[in-house]
Amino acid sequence: MSDVTTEELMAQVAEAYEAHFGTPPEAVAFAPGRVNLLGEHTDYNGGLVLPMPLRLGTAMAAGQGGHAGKLHVASANFDSAEVRDLTEGASDAWSDYVLGSFRNAPGLAPDAGLTAMVASNLPMGAGLSSSAAIEVCTLRIADMLFGTRTDPVTVAKLARKVENDFVGMPCGIMDQFAVSVGEVGTAVFLDTRTLRHDPAPLPADHAFVIVHSGVTHKLTEDGYATRVAECQAACRALGVAELSDLGLEDMDRIEALDDPLNRRARHIVTENDRVRRGMAALADGDVAAFADLMTDSHRSQSADFAVSLPEIDALVEAALAAGAPGARLTGGGFGGSIVAIAPADQITGIAERLTSQFPQARVLAVM
Repeated sequence: MSDVTTEELMAQVAEAYEAHFGTPPEAVAFAPGRVNLLGEHTDYNGGLVLPMPLRLGTAMAAGQGGHAGKLHVASANFDSAEVRDLTEGASDAWSDYVLGSFRNAPGLAPDAGLTAMVASNLPMGAGLSSSAAIEVCTLRIADMLFGTRTDPVTVAKLARKVENDFVGMPCGIMDQFAVSVGEVGTAVFLDTRTLRHDPAPLPADHAFVIVHSGVTHKLTEDGYATRVAECQAACRALGVAELSDLGLEDMDRIEALDDPLNRRARHIVTENDRVRRGMAALADGDVAAFADLMTDSHRSQSADFAVSLPEIDALVEAALAAGAPGARLTGGGFGGSIVAIAPADQITGIAERLTSQFPQARVLAVM
């Protein structure tokens, strides 16, 4: 678990920028990662989600200058420095997220020359939106450099456009919205169809622990796009625009679909219902009900949506056996992290049991 604060991370990236480029940065920005408590894979189906920003995140220091039309970008986390043409396309490099975000930023001049240093205490491939963090961070720093003032919802939309149109990842808007609009310490209820959003109260006497399974994913190489295509196929078979047009009353029609489309649609419809009931449970202070919904969500992700792995399932079951009343896979799946809820005075003991039982696992955050 990283003990580096946001302020320390921003200071570190500024120092790394000056050491690398020989001049202090013109601007420094930060954007958090996120953990999702309920509502997985519903966002690209027009559904409901309940994410929460983290204290972990990505910082960037940047300036204008250098060669016109070029982006000089380096990482303080690993030995990598790249020079990208501001007009080129994605190249399956980590810098694609920075390049695509600057290209989408309002106010970018055609002859701009940009230099940037990136630092993060948010692990890549952990299911905690490291890509959304770097996109939103880049768009925030672009506002500072170019003198623009982009509102947080528009930033989220621009960041999603980077994923969909530049990187080629057919994701929904949950990650970018949580990172750009959400506030650390509070969950965000979001209707991804309308972008209506509300803060969600969290139980004061409980905490969430995020544990990386040790299995890293890369969604552009895993089954994410396949799940998107399967959901679209289920929509065509059912005659709806989005699976979130359906409700529990449509379950007979859903069950009549061929496998696996029936299971994919069943997950989306029941997951939307879990988010609704989860919000009601939080409003009522019913932690037990919310925890049960988290676990039910995991079971659905594993059996119906098939985005979990044996290592993830084992980690969830171990968290429950250790005393957590609820636990689930968080993020797109195919590896990554779990999130578990437990009384605040028990969370450290549960985390220690998990890392003892699973040497490859590590605690990333306690919220």
